[in-house]
Amino acid sequence: MNTRFNKIYQILEKNNLDAIALIPGSNFKYLTGGSFPLMERPTLFIITKNQNVAILPSLEVDSFNQLDINSKIISWHDKDGFNQAFKEASKILGDIKNIGVEGQRIRFFETQAFKENFKEIEIINSHKEISSMRLNKEQDEINILLDAIKISEKSLESTLNYIKLGMSELQVKQFLMQELYKNGAEGLSFDPIVLTGQNSAIPHGHSSNQNMIKQGDTLLFDFGATIKGYKADITRTFFMIETDEYQRKAYETVRKANEIGIQKSKIPNSLHDIDNETTLILENSDFKEFIVHKTGHGLGLDVHEDPYVVRGNNTKLEQGMVITIEPGLYIPQKFGIRIEDDVLITNDEPTVLTSFSKDLRIINNE
Repeated sequence: MNTRFNKIYQILEKNNLDAIALIPGSNFKYLTGGSFPLMERPTLFIITKNQNVAILPSLEVDSFNQLDINSKIISWHDKDGFNQAFKEASKILGDIKNIGVEGQRIRFFETQAFKENFKEIEIINSHKEISSMRLNKEQDEINILLDAIKISEKSLESTLNYIKLGMSELQVKQFLMQELYKNGAEGLSFDPIVLTGQNSAIPHGHSSNQNMIKQGDTLLFDFGATIKGYKADITRTFFMIETDEYQRKAYETVRKANEIGIQKSKIPNSLHDIDNETTLILENSDFKEFIVHKTGHGLGLDVHEDPYVVRGNNTKLEQGMVITIEPGLYIPQKFGIRIEDDVLITNDEPTVLTSFSKDLRIINNE
């Protein structure tokens, strides 16, 4: 935990920030070990070089105390409101001229409370800088991710053995979710995506009871188990009973792009290099017009986090980064294909954390 606090102190110093405010979420959990709900009651942890202050609804104080963190606690009760707590925090922290916040998470009413009670303070969107403390995963984080991935892959295999023609997407999705929990998932990385036929051409489509699995359909799964807050993220695409030459060609194009992306996921390449080389495979194929998204994203306590694998992101790869490589092609009114792996950057060759086969697979259960 001290190592993580050292990271946040370095971020304060490097970015000339007097304070950093975290609200419940992945950065809060990473730094403190605490998981708190993001709700109508403001819950904040403010860090400065000299002291920490927690603004907490009274019902969260006991949970925060269990974290054993050196912090002044200012609690407030529903009947009194939270404004006085912010005012007290401003007195304790004294003359702070600026504060870095998570711009993608903090809400307007929390920002307003800072403006009203911390006079003349500059509120700075430091989301990227704050989240950078989670870029390089420690070994225990990687081990947890591996556990989440193994549960996910085991659950996918049992789901594939369950599928039969005429089942609905929702029926298959519900079975997958049951398997994930049965095999030890503590939660879901996100609402699982199970899409068949034309619906699979919508990258983030929604499973439906009306979409039935038919012979010749593609069947796309994008899902993951969560363990201790860490999220697996896997996509595989299959075919029901049979597949035609056009589908096979599209599938092999995506698989080749996926493999090139993994090969390029090595130091000293940049995120741009990976996306560029991966996307070139798709662009130089017969399916160029069916590319609709970047190659991937960072993975950890958030299912989408820095670094993003996209052209123009010239950030260099570093040991400990975990990224997804997930090229896809989406032919409207026909089918979609995506193949996604979770990849750990090392000082040597990339380590692919996912192991589920990417060979073209036809499902033909009796």
